[in-house]
Amino acid sequence: MPGVSNSQSSTISTVYEAGVAPPSNPVELPEEAVEAQMAQGDFGGVGAITAVSAGGLTINLLFDTAAMNAPASFRAGIQQAAAILTSMISDRITVNIKIDYSGVGGGAAAGPDGGQWMGYSTVRSNLINYASPGDTTFNALPAGSTIQGQSYVAVWNSQLKLWGGLGANDATTDDGSATFATDINSSLLVGVALHELTHAFGRVPYGPQPDIFDFYRFSSPGARLMTGGATASTAYFSLDGGYTKLADYGQSSDPSDFLNSGVQGGNDPFNEFYTYSTLQTLTAVDLKQLDALGFHLTGSSGTVIQTNGDTSLTLVGNRYYLISGTTGTGPEMKYGGTPVTVGEFGSVAPVGAIKTGSGYNIAWQVAGTNQFTFTTADNNGNYTSNISGIVSGNSLTSELQETTFGQDFNHDGSVGVTASLVHANGDTSLLQIADQYFMYVNGSGPSIKIGGAAVVVGQLGNAAPIGAIHTSSGYDIVWKDSTTGQFTFTAADGNGNYTSNLSGWVSGSSATAMSEEIVFGQDFSGDGTIGPVATVIQVDGSTSLVQVGNNYGLYTAGSGPTIKIGGAPVVVGQLGNTTPIGAIQVGSGYDIAWKDATTGEFTFTAADGNGNYTSNLSGWVSGTSATAKTFETTFHQDFNSDGVIGISAPIVIQTDGSTSLVQIGNNYGLYTGGSGPMIKIGGAPVVVGQLGNTIPIGAIQVGSDYDIAWKDPTTGQFTFTTADSDGNYKTNLSGWVSGTSTTAENLETLFHQDFNGDGTIGVPSSSSPLLAAPQSTTPAGGQNLTASADFSGYLIGFGSAADQVDLKGIAYASLHVISSGVNGVLSVSDGTNGTSVQFLGTLSPDNFHFAADGQGGTMISGPATPAAGTASVSLQGHDAFVFAEHFGQVTVSDFNPGTDKIVFSQSIFADQSALQAAIHDDAAGNAVITDAALDTITIQHVSAAELLSHLSSFHLV
Repeated sequence: MPGVSNSQSSTISTVYEAGVAPPSNPVELPEEAVEAQMAQGDFGGVGAITAVSAGGLTINLLFDTAAMNAPASFRAGIQQAAAILTSMISDRITVNIKIDYSGVGGGAAAGPDGGQWMGYSTVRSNLINYASPGDTTFNALPAGSTIQGQSYVAVWNSQLKLWGGLGANDATTDDGSATFATDINSSLLVGVALHELTHAFGRVPYGPQPDIFDFYRFSSPGARLMTGGATASTAYFSLDGGYTKLADYGQSSDPSDFLNSGVQGGNDPFNEFYTYSTLQTLTAVDLKQLDALGFHLTGSSGTVIQTNGDTSLTLVGNRYYLISGTTGTGPEMKYGGTPVTVGEFGSVAPVGAIKTGSGYNIAWQVAGTNQFTFTTADNNGNYTSNISGIVSGNSLTSELQETTFGQDFNHDGSVGVTASLVHANGDTSLLQIADQYFMYVNGSGPSIKIGGAAVVVGQLGNAAPIGAIHTSSGYDIVWKDSTTGQFTFTAADGNGNYTSNLSGWVSGSSATAMSEEIVFGQDFSGDGTIGPVATVIQVDGSTSLVQVGNNYGLYTAGSGPTIKIGGAPVVVGQLGNTTPIGAIQVGSGYDIAWKDATTGEFTFTAADGNGNYTSNLSGWVSGTSATAKTFETTFHQDFNSDGVIGISAPIVIQTDGSTSLVQIGNNYGLYTGGSGPMIKIGGAPVVVGQLGNTIPIGAIQVGSDYDIAWKDPTTGQFTFTTADSDGNYKTNLSGWVSGTSTTAENLETLFHQDFNGDGTIGVPSSSSPLLAAPQSTTPAGGQNLTASADFSGYLIGFGSAADQVDLKGIAYASLHVISSGVNGVLSVSDGTNGTSVQFLGTLSPDNFHFAADGQGGTMISGPATPAAGTASVSLQGHDAFVFAEHFGQVTVSDFNPGTDKIVFSQSIFADQSALQAAIHDDAAGNAVITDAALDTITIQHVSAAELLSHLSSFHLV
């Protein structure tokens, strides 16, 4: 060690070997041993002997008084070094070493205190015969009785105890001495003590006759250096005859020590000079040297954990060594310069090591798991960096390292990366390599990544890639969830990094998945077909509504968009019981028919050119509705299954004049000339049953509008309404009335129906001033008016000799006539029945002609000529006002609509429609009725609207 020179001193006994002359000089102590003995003080103190043992080797540390008075840390350091030795040497011997604590300068000295000469052949035999099984350390020792011309070898006490030359556990022998300066840094003391205590064991040179140490000190292959304790020339430690250098020996201090700049490294505790980086434990080469001196190491040369190439990861005691198979030596594994010990990193322990150009790569495993990490170390075994974090044994990192280390870390039966083909399509192969996925084109390609990190098996739960295809911008990838059986499709760039979703999660039978089947060359739906299988639901013209997987397609010439809502394809079952049943291309978009399977109703929608919903064409309607029937023609389907596509022929309910009330499907039409509007309320067509028991039974066009008769079959009552030209309800003409009411009877004439079933259309004779319309014209072309016996009212326009009034109830045989020429009243009576007929104008009885009508009544003809120009008349006291042709310009006052009656000859107005069309207001707001001859009736203080709302006041006869 530093500053200590070698010297020789006292002799010890000699063992002679038969037939060989012993050396002339006795075995003398090495100089360091003499120096150590000279430093010893009093050993008589109590507790001076401290025994250190690990069950094999026992070291008795004999502390002198100075050592006992030294700080406790000094003795603790010596004892720790002794403990290291006892843990690594298994020989059951006791070595007694005296320990001194004195001097300064940081130096130390030690050596064996006694030994004997033994013949070389005996020493060689003992080394070989006592060697641990498999230990090849001594194979290179030359056979025979000499070694490099020397027949005897100095064997020290500790070695003699190995072979029975001394009592193995003799505690009285003086086996070695060591002295330590008082100023050695306590943090470095263990390393210094290991150095010196092994000197005391016999790790010293001799010469010119050798000791065992000299067997392995070479200056060149085959040439051993035996120069005793003198400072030597270049020498090195070798176990194979000098061919392999395991360590260099010192040249400036002690030739038994290693050269600090030698191949063994500058931190070895056996080096000449210790430093702050000197290891505080034994290295593999140190252990090799103790093994070569004849000592047995714990577990022979340690427990080999794993051999990778030339490097064996070896556990010696509780430390790990990186042993070269070539040299048999190597550094201890260290972290932060300190040896790594068993359990230092918890459950993480080294499982393999390999030599590299810059040092070592080391594999570590988390005990009981399939997890590993990989680190690097320098040539001294000291940790330098991580190769990886903790990774699975199935990871690509781990499997790549399998090749480096020659180990099957994940026990899959293969050393190195295992690759399995997931799917190949075109020039793209999706591979699982270790725990990652790669997309190979022509034998190479990127891994699948998300956010730049490779996707590993299990990272996305049950979702895994099952196919990939190379595209112009990178790759398209298909994924499957093994639990749900659903699929999703994504895009990746040229480096395999995720860029976007091509779809959400969809079933294999969806249109999306089926379309992608062609891209990826796979049958996702399991239907035995690659690509969409379109089931035709309905063909309407050139458009086919098809079900493609779980979606609906609008196909024209074999392709087209899917039906969508809000941009998302409609899937089967999405709308409950509602499904599309037909579609037709309309311009750049589509009309679609839908049916609710539960209610049997239909609705119709519009979609754009991409199949996306844009609007409703209707609400929900029955198949018998006019809406549905109209769409039957559009979609070429019989929605209501009535055997007819389109609106079936209208069913005529009633024809009144030129107006036909018809039932068209579930609606009612007001047809003139074969077409017309639907009856509506609030703009919506009235449907059958909408108003309960109330149904329309007749309609008549009045001007541009309509009057409609309604009946309640339950009560037998009637009501009458008006509608505009579009059939939309405007007003009520009446409330609910019986068929026998005056309102109903008066409207019978308008609608040409016998509402009350009395066999008469209009007011019957018992209540009406007129029995019937004229049945004929007179031979002269005049009007023949039949009147009842109790008729009372004005006759206007009856004045020509051609006009006749037939009084059916007045017997001509007993006729009595009174005429008032002033007021135009002609009173007639047969004694039983009588009536007053009032003609407009001045009358004279001489102007009338009376004759029998041939039916028991009286026929009146030839009244006075009616007043010319204009006339004014009041209907006070009269219930009827009858106009014939050419009545002139008449003004009527005191007319009460709804009570008074105005009767026209049908020669003036053919029907109610013609009459209503002739009514208008003058500038004063009075209703004016104008016939074709421009005769006018002005009804004062009554508007046209009011008059039209009381059509029951008008009769045509």
